Amino acid sequence: MAHDHDFKDDSGMLSVVLGLVVLVGMAALPATIGWVQVFTG
Repeated sequence: MAHDHDFKDDSGMLSVVLGLVVLVGMAALPATIGWVQVFTG
């Protein structure tokens, strides 16, 4: 049962990490497009 508990913890952490990655990606995408437009004139 200990492995099951550990697996749930890893799964929860994985969800949090994936959520952060998605949020960072959505926040960074417009900024990246903005920088590309600035550098390309």
